[in-house]
Amino acid sequence: MATAVIMPKVDMVMETGTFLEWLKQEGDRVEKGDPLFVIMTDKASIEIESPASGILAGVRARPEDVIPVTEVIAHILEPGEVLPATEASPAVKSVELAPTPEAVHADQSEQKGAATPSPDDRRVRATPVARRLASELGVDLNRLQGRGPRGRIHKADVLAFAEDAAQAPVAVRVGVPAVGASLPSARRKEVVPLAGPRQITAERMAYSAFTAPHITLTLSVDMSEAARLRSRLLDAIVERTGVRVSFTAILVRAVASTLPRHPYLNASLDGDQIILWEDVHVGIATSIEDYLIVPVIREAQTKDLGEIVAELGDLVERARARRLPPSEMAGSTFTISNLGMFGIESFAAIINPPESAILAAGKILDTPVGVQGQIELRPTMHLTLSADHRVVDGVAGARFLADLKGVLENPYLLI
Repeated sequence: MATAVIMPKVDMVMETGTFLEWLKQEGDRVEKGDPLFVIMTDKASIEIESPASGILAGVRARPEDVIPVTEVIAHILEPGEVLPATEASPAVKSVELAPTPEAVHADQSEQKGAATPSPDDRRVRATPVARRLASELGVDLNRLQGRGPRGRIHKADVLAFAEDAAQAPVAVRVGVPAVGASLPSARRKEVVPLAGPRQITAERMAYSAFTAPHITLTLSVDMSEAARLRSRLLDAIVERTGVRVSFTAILVRAVASTLPRHPYLNASLDGDQIILWEDVHVGIATSIEDYLIVPVIREAQTKDLGEIVAELGDLVERARARRLPPSEMAGSTFTISNLGMFGIESFAAIINPPESAILAAGKILDTPVGVQGQIELRPTMHLTLSADHRVVDGVAGARFLADLKGVLENPYLLI
């Protein structure tokens, strides 16, 4: 019996997904669990596995199609089975969804007074009144994701977008050049759309930078004992988990054990309330291809170093394989960004909203330091804390960093 292949719902709030590519061709034999196709959500691109074994047939989705969740995009057939006539379709065709009665009514009622779309907007699926309203309000339809059939934009979508933009600072409107600024006269090599995860990251970071007053504090940590601990535990933890101990994992363990003593660093500002979180959900900023995601280790305060090493390895591996669902990239209460592996010595990171702080870690460098009247080379790492000054005072941030420094310089209690 034919098995339907649908656009999956990989997030509780997901309504549509953007289809990116098929990993198998029409007529190919597939096995249950094989990577079958790739979709993009508002957080990342994800490989989706085949729901059954058989022959891929009736392919109905193509790259860049925006498809509602649960919509059938293909079938898996048993050998010798054929699609019913009502389901047969040419290979690799675009999904054309029948409009709902509400959508038809909206289209008919919105025809009056419609404006002619601009050339840049003609490729966007939108009702005539939505186009006219977008033109009046200065809304770029290319930045909207409509909630109508196949992503069709309606008047309500434009109004909601305009209302959100009006409530945000002008500087948050990513992609809008400053008044009076002109583009360089250089030859263009390529134009890359600001879309998908990159657009989400850009908007969130711009929102954070221009709404949360950042305070940054930096100190140096002698990593001699942390390096010695890592060396001693390396073989044992590899044997236990199959993953090598990284300094990022040690840092996660140290942060998770320190944050409960500094609750305002593990907090979120929600309107006129500051929420202090009981659990420490540590996000680890991770670069995947050309965009950034933040896999999350949940309840990290309850996990030992071996558990964190194993979980971190699993999260990063699945993220790079595009098999990490959005639910595992959301909900962090504190984020760590480590660029030491790229040779960066120190930097200040932008807070990941709605968190109150983020920790930036640089490269561990042999640095001359004074020890009991003598100059010695010690492996030293710079840590920079960025905190939301509305929630965290400078003294509170300094106490957290000093406490964390003490833990990293005497890390044996982390085992």
